[in-house]
Amino acid sequence: MNEARLSTSQIVSYSLPAFGTAMVLLSVAVYLPNYYTDELGLSAGMLSWVLMAGRLWDAVTDPVMGHISDHTRSRWGRRRPYFLVAAVPLWIVFYVTWSPRSGLSPAGLFTHLLLCYLVLFTFWTIFWIPYISLGMELTTHYHERTRLFGLRQGFYLLGTAVGMLAPEAFAKAAGGPKAGYPKMAFVFGGLCCVLILAAFARVRERPEAARAGSFPFFEGLRVTFRNRAFVVLMFTYLIALIGGSFIAPLTLYVAKYVIKAREVVPFVMLSYLAGSVVSIPIWVRMSSRIGKNRTWSTAMLLATTVYATSFYYHEGTWQLWIVLAAIVGAANGCTMTLGASISADVIDSDELETGRRREGVFMGIWSFMDKAAIGIAIFVGMQGLEAVGYVPNQDQNETVVFGIKFLYCIVPAVCHLAAVFIFQRFPITAEVHAGIRAQLDARANARAREQLAAGSSIPPS
Repeated sequence: MNEARLSTSQIVSYSLPAFGTAMVLLSVAVYLPNYYTDELGLSAGMLSWVLMAGRLWDAVTDPVMGHISDHTRSRWGRRRPYFLVAAVPLWIVFYVTWSPRSGLSPAGLFTHLLLCYLVLFTFWTIFWIPYISLGMELTTHYHERTRLFGLRQGFYLLGTAVGMLAPEAFAKAAGGPKAGYPKMAFVFGGLCCVLILAAFARVRERPEAARAGSFPFFEGLRVTFRNRAFVVLMFTYLIALIGGSFIAPLTLYVAKYVIKAREVVPFVMLSYLAGSVVSIPIWVRMSSRIGKNRTWSTAMLLATTVYATSFYYHEGTWQLWIVLAAIVGAANGCTMTLGASISADVIDSDELETGRRREGVFMGIWSFMDKAAIGIAIFVGMQGLEAVGYVPNQDQNETVVFGIKFLYCIVPAVCHLAAVFIFQRFPITAEVHAGIRAQLDARANARAREQLAAGSSIPPS
């Protein structure tokens, strides 16, 4: 079955919402905690309970939303209806999250944030799981998937940069965070809403994917975890992502106590993001030449080498830090792009085995892995600092400095090396996927011929 390739317009229309959602997510991850503790007066302990509740809630809602999306039947398909459901509420709740009523007691502020946080991430899940599931089924072409997810990741990284830098600009322009952040939330939320609605209007689902069946919820999870290719991919991606996620929570500690140049942190983060964005076309081209598996393994080995080299950091090595941040960002860009592309190939293998398209179930688990990796990295990083005797806002002894470098450099290096080792057991190559697609296309053609024959055998009334 020869399928029309995606146009550039379709790929861009699908990818653009990643820009808006990244702005929303990064501003929440980077600025919201400090805003509620330092500007609004919520204690860090109460804030931590809100963040914990959000992750526990994700563990339930992500897989459930995937199951719901797989079972949805509408004239708009299985995925796109939820773009309409989530777009405007995301905007409203995101704005309300940053705009609590003045004069709230600590208990009132805690309740406001808890409710907003849970509702915000509920609508995020309602959009995000169908959105990434739709990407998995837009095209069946092996290399076009890499192009699609490469552009989506590029827009996501650009949105990440805006989400990290723009809130401070809004705060300065308005005279402070209390006045500036609500304005930021209104603009970010509105842009996110518009891009989601534009994707709804411009992108179409493949009819054969929208008609595919699925399993009951718990049976679907059981069948999913029996898929060897998915299990290998899941552990590879999770371990590599855990390693990469140590950067965010430990960057300030490296800047203050190892390199002793906190002022360079924005340049390090921008270097990381620039490396990710610039590298994506390189990884896409490389994967089309030597295959996704070899390309991703190369990127993870590159990350392993760079992290291990980073153990050399000491006071004054900020130039080296900026350079290596770009290389690590490039390796991460490959993980985020090819991880998604390869997962679409796994879903094809699952369809061949089960006769059903179940992108929602796979992406529900995938989304939870993303969030779990960040949570694990933050937990291990903070527990590790406490274990080596870290005391805030004072000069650290050699044991603490060694501990910071070990957590920031050696642990991520070991994670990426372990991920490479696990990934060698991944069974789907370009040739294997071509065979899978040939069998699926033959099955679809046979089904179409049967339907045509059945229709022609019905006598006229």
